[in-house]
Amino acid sequence: MPIQNFAISLDLVNRHYQEPNRNRYESRYFWEQLYPLIATSGFSAIEIPYEPVWQFGGRSGVPFNRYCVNTKYGDAAGYRAALAERGIARVTGITFDPNLFMRNANIDFFFGASGHFAGEALAHAADMGADYFAISPSPYYGRALHYHPDLEAQREAFTARTVSLLSGLAAKAQDLGVALVLRNEYWGLFRGEAILPLLAALPETVKLDVDTASLQIAGVAPADFIAANITRIGCVHLTDTAFVDNDETWKTANPEFPERRATQVFRDPGTGTVDLPGIAAQLASVGYAGPVTLSARQTRDPFRALLRTRALLNQLQN
Repeated sequence: MPIQNFAISLDLVNRHYQEPNRNRYESRYFWEQLYPLIATSGFSAIEIPYEPVWQFGGRSGVPFNRYCVNTKYGDAAGYRAALAERGIARVTGITFDPNLFMRNANIDFFFGASGHFAGEALAHAADMGADYFAISPSPYYGRALHYHPDLEAQREAFTARTVSLLSGLAAKAQDLGVALVLRNEYWGLFRGEAILPLLAALPETVKLDVDTASLQIAGVAPADFIAANITRIGCVHLTDTAFVDNDETWKTANPEFPERRATQVFRDPGTGTVDLPGIAAQLASVGYAGPVTLSARQTRDPFRALLRTRALLNQLQN
């Protein structure tokens, strides 16, 4: 696949788990020094995680929401110009995770806040000229279960409200010219192939975001999933893992960082057991021309992750 087809997600920087300190990552200069390194590594496109609420002590350098971008660059156009000056030609997508709003027993609060901030993030995606807006269709299962012990009994009602929320976002996305895609994390209510009935209940404009590591952990072969659903795929995240969930980590409160094992779920691309070169070849063989994003979520050293991802990109090109 041509190199211009690949983007890299800024989720390679996880300020909650990395060193040396938050002040550095929350400064504008850190990001403006990072962009040329991304471009030098061969990526001219990035994906940006959207952080709905930003708590900062006078710092707004992290370009992960509309407020911070406007504070530092005036507006999205100013930020895109700054990216272009540093070798980043476009923002391919914005991701949104509503897990933050699963914080009490009030289900109306969850759906109300999720809908409000998802709408804000979707409008931001349009301002950024993004191809897609990738939304997680549910919070962590374990987190939801903590506040709603009757979650399984309420699954049908929860699903109906999710369909309503996503249908509204789908209409807005279509008006804005942005593709709405559903993320398929292994820790959600719609994990693995359980996302397919949800997708079937939504407008045809809504597509799948295939996360290769999450599928593998959920017990679904990524290549088989892609082959069976190629017509509804709107985005592919090439993520890697060597994690085997043999003790239902997916049901815990923080499933990306298992509490019962000294390990992480994700690995930098090319260092796990997911056959990423094989998946890339499969996508090319079926003529897939949509967005492909490399996601390095091992969250130790972002610069090492960038080099590892570039090494994988060399393999994919060959």
